Amino acid sequence: MPCKDVDLQTANERNCERVVELTAPDYMILIVEDLDRALHFYTGVLGLRLGHCSGDYAQLDTGATRLALYTRSAMAKTLGVSLDAPASNAPGFEIGFKVADVDAAFSELVARGALPAVPPTDRFWGQRTAYVRDPDGHLVELAQDLRPS
Repeated sequence: MPCKDVDLQTANERNCERVVELTAPDYMILIVEDLDRALHFYTGVLGLRLGHCSGDYAQLDTGATRLALYTRSAMAKTLGVSLDAPASNAPGFEIGFKVADVDAAFSELVARGALPAVPPTDRFWGQRTAYVRDPDGHLVELAQDLRPS
């Protein structure tokens, strides 16, 4: 079971010794093959609003934690290394959105062109979740709380 060997008190005490304090992510950047295709998905299919776009970079208007898109070729130049596209069967992360009705949200997004990954399913932790994929294979989770939070 993950976290079984983690002592929260000790971990938090170690954090008090740090000079750098990281509390909440300010932004997340998805590496995409084709910026226009990714923008179509995130704005046209998911319905997120575009904050701004410049060259190989676009930022979506997603509130406190911004979500941005950056082309794989531009990131390769930034890092000074070539970047392979991730394998579709080995996602490294997911983007999660809370929704009021996961079944309706999943059906609507699939009808608008999202690639279905996992249909709505009740989870033991008290949520109903579903997954779709963006054009680059990134997982997008839709989550509905089944119990009052």
